[in-house]
Amino acid sequence: MKRYITDSARRLEESTVKVLPAPISPEMQLVKAYPDIKYQAFLGFGAALTEASGHTFAQMDEATQEHFLNLCFSEEHNRYSLCRLSIQSCDFSLVPRSYMDAPSETLEGFSIDDDWAYVLPLAKAAQRVNPRLEFLASPWSPPAWAKTTRTMKLGGHLRPGMQDQWARMIARMIADYRTAGVNIGRITVQNEPQAAQTWESCLYSTSQEMAFLHEHLKPALRAEGLGHVKTFIWDHNKDRVLDRATEALADPKAALDVDGIAFHWYAGDHFEALRATRDVIGPDRELILSEGCDFYTAGDEWWELSHAEHYAREVIGDFEAGANAILDWNILLNAQGGPNHVGNYCDAPIMFDEESGNLNVRLPFYYLGHFSHFLRIGARRMLVTRYTSWIETCGFVNPDGQRVLFVLNRRDEDCDFDLTWGSSAVGRRIAHLDAPAHSIQTICW
Repeated sequence: MKRYITDSARRLEESTVKVLPAPISPEMQLVKAYPDIKYQAFLGFGAALTEASGHTFAQMDEATQEHFLNLCFSEEHNRYSLCRLSIQSCDFSLVPRSYMDAPSETLEGFSIDDDWAYVLPLAKAAQRVNPRLEFLASPWSPPAWAKTTRTMKLGGHLRPGMQDQWARMIARMIADYRTAGVNIGRITVQNEPQAAQTWESCLYSTSQEMAFLHEHLKPALRAEGLGHVKTFIWDHNKDRVLDRATEALADPKAALDVDGIAFHWYAGDHFEALRATRDVIGPDRELILSEGCDFYTAGDEWWELSHAEHYAREVIGDFEAGANAILDWNILLNAQGGPNHVGNYCDAPIMFDEESGNLNVRLPFYYLGHFSHFLRIGARRMLVTRYTSWIETCGFVNPDGQRVLFVLNRRDEDCDFDLTWGSSAVGRRIAHLDAPAHSIQTICW
């Protein structure tokens, strides 16, 4: 059995743990793993390749770029396997931008050329390191001319009569990216459809979202030969995810077009709502955390542990509630938490100081790496029970049969526990372990 620990001083420090037979069933201070009781499959782990990330990446010298790419995508490090892209611009773009400047039934003037400046080069560089990298894409807003407010910012709605053009623009973007060698296999209908943000945003009620998906977006995808692309709804916070899922799937015919639910973390835990959402959507639809980040701290190291533990608690809680994949927000930002055209700055697990040329790989990146490095696509979550709330746990069985257990301790005190599995006196095993204060560990056997 191998154990890997990260805390404020250590980074994936490896050690060997002795496994002993347990002929008498132990009862106290247990973490129990049940590898034969399995739940949802793991589909991927990664982050968003925003224009801000691509612009920051472009400021690095070649050696730093390669170091960054290897940290995120190589087999030796975080193994990111699923990344998010924006359809048109978002707040972490340099400026608001549309693929078309004016309406056109034939999509005359449509172009993704602006994405070749920073987004596509980063996506293709990531694919070079991980050729199996997959993508999910989300729109923040239709073009200004297609909205009731005539601006991409401040919410508003998609204008009546513009649904077909907007749907065909989304399909065309995916087709053009495919031609460029970047295959988008999943999309969401709208990022945060109930938030009128000061940046690119658009409002959809449940009925509006489902009508656009069923009557316009799915037909447009099929017309472009993209019927295989999976479509997700909601893409907003967990506090209302259960309400949206229940309402959206009430129409059995329209529900056939929903391949999954995407959600964000900004409203807090709500793990119970997410678990109930998994029950509502069933085992065959996907449940993906499509965005989460922490506030900008101007490089203050004091916040690194707090943010790292926030990430880890979120990942464990979402996995335990039935999530299939986890996507961080910006994969990379500059030292100012941008660039961002509305000043909506935030932290990222990796930040680059353009003046000094220093790549700041922060503690949250290593905490996230515990999950992304050790889980393999197709792994199944296994049942794990624990004797105390002092530690948080989650476990998976990889496709090759390897068991992987994550243990998070956010307290100031160490916590001892015995890991046990197996149900018979002959097959039962036990390992004596501890969870150091403010640490995360991965145990593999």
